[in-house]
Amino acid sequence: MNKMCSNEIKSVLLKTLIRFNDFCEKNDIKYSLAYGTALGAIRHKGFIPWDDDIDVLMMRSEYNKFEAAWGNYIKSHNDHYKLWPELDEENYFIVYVAKFFDTDTTLYEYFSKGKVIEYGIFIDIFVLDHIPVEKSEQKKLFLDVRFYWKWIQHFQRHFKKWNKFVRKYNLSLPSLDMMVNKLMERKDRYNRELTPLVSMIQDYQKKKDINLSIFKYEWFHDYILTDFEGYKFPIIKAYDEMLKNSYGDYMQLPPKDQQVGHNIDAYWR
Repeated sequence: MNKMCSNEIKSVLLKTLIRFNDFCEKNDIKYSLAYGTALGAIRHKGFIPWDDDIDVLMMRSEYNKFEAAWGNYIKSHNDHYKLWPELDEENYFIVYVAKFFDTDTTLYEYFSKGKVIEYGIFIDIFVLDHIPVEKSEQKKLFLDVRFYWKWIQHFQRHFKKWNKFVRKYNLSLPSLDMMVNKLMERKDRYNRELTPLVSMIQDYQKKKDINLSIFKYEWFHDYILTDFEGYKFPIIKAYDEMLKNSYGDYMQLPPKDQQVGHNIDAYWR
């Protein structure tokens, strides 16, 4: 395999976003550029110079539409793009994000403790769920979700044969599927209520300040198009509030020591 340079990675990322956007438009699915991608669009009209990934946000209802539409499409089409769904055994190690990636490339992402994950150059799809307004109820929900995710990862890593056995005979025993179902039952309560706040609930364990992952539901009612690398992509109309929530004075560049990308290597297949 031939190793890719930064510009080649960004070129593939842009093509992947274009493919993702075309599919969403065709299937009437709403999403917004998010995090560093949204910041790059507003501040740089494209990639942040040192960034090397694409982030998008979807409400749970829109993500469910996307996952179902892509699943139906891929049954009858050959495509070099692949979706790792958020709640899929192949993707449980990620714990809080779906990935849409180009299988004509190979990407190695290096994590702490020597962990290395292999996929293709990808878009991260962050899924938003409704959460309670009361802080005490929020904390309880976040802790419950973290509890179930730890069990999901435990069953996924260490009980593969057991999971297959329980699934085969449809047994009501602790297993991977049971924990996934309990997780979604816990989250869907607030999705049914359509509370005024939304969050990437599983991201709780990764953030020192959970408020950075909490947004107003009303922000995701209206979308506009923004420039990104010469193309137009959707972003929530309330992008200023979203970016201030995550970055503060987002038009100011961070210190040089923070201008770094992810720990990755990418190759052409």
